Amino acid sequence: MDKLNTEVLVGCYGEADSACIHWLNIHAESGEVTRLGKQAGIANPSFLAKHPVKNRVYAISEAAEGEVVCYELDYEAHRLKERRRLPTHGGPCYAEVSACGHYIFISNYSNAGVVVFALDDNGDLQEEAEHIAFASENREASHIHTVRQIPETSLFLLTDIGKSKIYLYQWDEERRSLLPFQSLTVPEKAGPRHAAFHPEKPIVYVVNEYQSTVSVYQYAVPSDSLQCIQTVETIRERRNYGAEIQFLDGKVITSNRGSDTLSLFKVTENGTLEKEGSISAGGKWPRHFCSNQREDKQLFVCHQHSNNLAIFKQMNGTFFMMNNTFSIQSPACIIDLKRL
Repeated sequence: MDKLNTEVLVGCYGEADSACIHWLNIHAESGEVTRLGKQAGIANPSFLAKHPVKNRVYAISEAAEGEVVCYELDYEAHRLKERRRLPTHGGPCYAEVSACGHYIFISNYSNAGVVVFALDDNGDLQEEAEHIAFASENREASHIHTVRQIPETSLFLLTDIGKSKIYLYQWDEERRSLLPFQSLTVPEKAGPRHAAFHPEKPIVYVVNEYQSTVSVYQYAVPSDSLQCIQTVETIRERRNYGAEIQFLDGKVITSNRGSDTLSLFKVTENGTLEKEGSISAGGKWPRHFCSNQREDKQLFVCHQHSNNLAIFKQMNGTFFMMNNTFSIQSPACIIDLKRL
């Protein structure tokens, strides 16, 4: 890849016998999208995660039984070579490789829980190291939507969109076990979904799916416990559902399904947010997005219901949609495939 081209992987909803993972190239100046390759053999690969240092990518299969599939990236042929697949205990929806690169953490939505798999020196899947199931109480069902490692710590943040809670667990490397650290109740029916971290400050931003808000949490040192310091509105729509949140170039951006917009926030000196406004996301049901901040400052948005990928260019402190979109069936997740 050169600085004028960005290669991405897109995971889409679909049956295992159809091509549900697409390898695309996006040109920086024209925004033109070219399909380089595609992969069948996995149903509903709705979330993808790349190993931080190894030539591996992982796709979760969002199905009743659920599984995670490890692929080797063949950059020359634009192919995914399957290495191994393992069951996840049901309904996975998020995956993240630990900073050390030795484990992958996966959240289960329908059969609520977290499962951890060991990775070998090549990044290939090995044995299951940990599984925590969240029991439902008083007809209140847990749905673990994300699992993220707090930077430079052994703590992992879990969002429970069903019970409107956030949990912190500490990873015990010696015992290969997740140990309860903190449970934080958020506003009722807020629905904490995805999280993004400030690159320099001990701040985490959580988008709330059901209330169309972002909550800002500070994690204190040395205790590392979470404390909510701000909640801000993303969009004023009755039928809107927050989806993705990312920290990009001094801004926090959320995608809003229903209003079909992106909300942009300026990040202040102390890490809190000031809303700059919302822009059209370029399609229906913007589920996920990623960016190329290395050279081009582009933004790529997946629209699940209008079956398209919208391309944005960052200029003068905001994002403008480029003229063309790319048709793709039920896109759910997109990741940048920068080479190691």
